[in-house]
Amino acid sequence: MPAVDPTYPFYPIACILAAAMLLLVLLSGFIRQSWNLGVAFLSFWLFLENIAGGVDAVIWDDNADTKLYVYCDIVSHLGIIAFVVKPMATLIITRRLYLITSLQSVELPDATAKRRDLTIEWTLGLVIPLLVAGPLYYVVQLLRFQVVEGSGCTNAQDGSILDILLVQSWALIPPLLSISVYYRALGLLQ
Repeated sequence: MPAVDPTYPFYPIACILAAAMLLLVLLSGFIRQSWNLGVAFLSFWLFLENIAGGVDAVIWDDNADTKLYVYCDIVSHLGIIAFVVKPMATLIITRRLYLITSLQSVELPDATAKRRDLTIEWTLGLVIPLLVAGPLYYVVQLLRFQVVEGSGCTNAQDGSILDILLVQSWALIPPLLSISVYYRALGLLQ
């Protein structure tokens, strides 16, 4: 039986190559020496999402048989985490750039400010996405996962108003917060 995608081997190869390049970004000294958590969170979760996309495209290239239940559970939650981390990482990066442009020096003034900054960044980049992918997604999930022929495992949400408020709204809240708080404040500084 032929593959669903006529360009079948190219998508998994592209996913694996993208994951390799993201791994290089993660291993570079740029992220580690300055602890740029926004770029680190974005690179890490995109790396895992690309690996899962490549593996899914190989396993389910010509069928939609439900197999690998635990793997599909993990990948469906990973998709939700990556969905939330992408706008959160842009918020973290925008916040960091705002702090750099508004301060006289690049370093934070004292240890308390550094701890507060790290707490905010870890909350935005890890705690909130895990909460959305865990209990909030559990409330609105229709099935454990779906298997789509040619794509593999995906999440199964019910599409209700509650789903929009609890899960889908996280694609809009961080960019709106970024624009309303940091971009407006930067305009007031000038």
